[in-house]
Amino acid sequence: MIVVDITRLDKNNKENDLLIGNISIDTKSKVINYIYDYSLANLNIDVDKELLDYKLNMESFSLKDFLLENYNITTDKDLIIHSAKTDKDHCLFLKFDNDIDNPVFFIFHKNDLKKAHSILRYLVNDSLINKYQDNIQEYDKLKVTNDIDYKAYPDLGIKGEILSLYNGGLFLEELLNNVCSLRQFEKSINRINI
Repeated sequence: MIVVDITRLDKNNKENDLLIGNISIDTKSKVINYIYDYSLANLNIDVDKELLDYKLNMESFSLKDFLLENYNITTDKDLIIHSAKTDKDHCLFLKFDNDIDNPVFFIFHKNDLKKAHSILRYLVNDSLINKYQDNIQEYDKLKVTNDIDYKAYPDLGIKGEILSLYNGGLFLEELLNNVCSLRQFEKSINRINI
């Protein structure tokens, strides 16, 4: 199984989704179509799908870099792709964003929630130290402790998310049947009345 993290960057806005697929060829095809549609709709650029297929590194890809290298086009919008192989035992994900770097994407064993929280706490603290290295009092006010929500710093450009596909002891089998977007799947669940 392949998990693809897609981050859409636009000036002051970051949105992301996970694309989950069972077969790598089909997943790559879906990602190429996603990039093509995004480029056409948001940048008005008709990207050559064959060139994109040849150049696409599923583990780490930046549309901004691709456009600059192959079309000599600069843009302030970007589409960042990360992907990794996973299985039903390794279905806990940590995504960490900050102002400076590309998003960082980790995969953990389904029972490693404590480890994921510890790594996220470290990454948030490290970002705060770097941001406020000249103002220790401000860092002391913001530093992450065990009882602070990790999502509390989006206004500082620091955001972390821990997501588990392990649902009450059952892996989300619905995600294995086809390539689908996790955010779309979550929206469809919210529409179901139980």
